[in-house]
Amino acid sequence: MKWDSALQVYIDHPEKYGKDTVVYFDEDAVIIHDSFPKARFHLLVLPRSNTLTKKHPTIGLNSSVKNQLENYVQRAIDYIYEGFTQHYQPSDKVQSIFADKDTFIKNFLAVGIHSVPSMKNLHIHVITKDFNSPRLKHKKHYNSFNTNFFVNWIDLPLKSIPNVKETELKYIKGSPLICSYCGQDYGSQFKKLKDHLTEEFNKHFTEIIEL
Repeated sequence: MKWDSALQVYIDHPEKYGKDTVVYFDEDAVIIHDSFPKARFHLLVLPRSNTLTKKHPTIGLNSSVKNQLENYVQRAIDYIYEGFTQHYQPSDKVQSIFADKDTFIKNFLAVGIHSVPSMKNLHIHVITKDFNSPRLKHKKHYNSFNTNFFVNWIDLPLKSIPNVKETELKYIKGSPLICSYCGQDYGSQFKKLKDHLTEEFNKHFTEIIEL
């Protein structure tokens, strides 16, 4: 199987995988941990329909389809909120930003798709916006979530499928690296941004240690 078809196995046989891989599944959708998470929490929602899975997400996720998948997206959001808040607590200076579930979701979660997907099966990203992960390795990884290359759930569907070359040139190569916390511009200096993201995460959160 080619790498860009790697999600198909979870759609076909989710029952073969443990909870560390498959969070939830039923006859209509599967929720999995991204195998290469770009943040502390990164899930994918995979519709199981043979027709829908082959569609381009920018036009395939129309209002009717989104209504059908809304419960799965919400389940992924709930899972991340519960998991994150069990492991981390906000520092005093950002308590108001993460005061409750609604503000946490508003300020710290992204739900959407890539306008130029790397995988063949339609999938929806649900991800925390810390981008503090060893799997975040280069500019494309970061800008694919922090520019308009990433299309938010509420903005779907688009009117047409974006041009691949134009979209990648504009948002991946042509856009600077902007810190998701403070807005500082790092140009193309990925290493500096990555170090800064770790510093920002440690300023914002402390790990909860169970005694």
